[in-house]
Amino acid sequence: MILKKLRYQKRWSQEQLAEIAGLSVRTVQRLEAGGKASMESLKSLAAVFEVNVSQLEQEISVIDKSTEDWEKVPYWLRGYFFGSGLLKMPERTLNIRIEQGTVVLGFGFLMLSPFQPNAFFASFVLFTAAYVVSIFTRAGDKYSIW
Repeated sequence: MILKKLRYQKRWSQEQLAEIAGLSVRTVQRLEAGGKASMESLKSLAAVFEVNVSQLEQEISVIDKSTEDWEKVPYWLRGYFFGSGLLKMPERTLNIRIEQGTVVLGFGFLMLSPFQPNAFFASFVLFTAAYVVSIFTRAGDKYSIW
């Protein structure tokens, strides 16, 4: 949820947010960790942050790079999600679509290679790109990043 991002913008601690919203600190922690929220909690938080309830309901995949789980992720995979603080993650389905698209284009250029001399090189580049994207996607699965 965008709750943590909104809280950071106000420079509030979890305790301060809980007090202002009339929630328990544990509820704030659970919601920031991606837990389910009751409609009452969402309405209270929406009022505090002066946003629509629907905006709070939107899921945004983020990594809190200070967690121990993030420390276990290899550096090459962290580089794919490079940024500071909280970072919006590339969607897994987008990665898969890119992988599929580059494979299809690669086959298209491969079919053109008898007629166009540079088409074989283009197909090689596209197949390599699909492979690299698939490595990042599968690694994201392995480390439960998505």
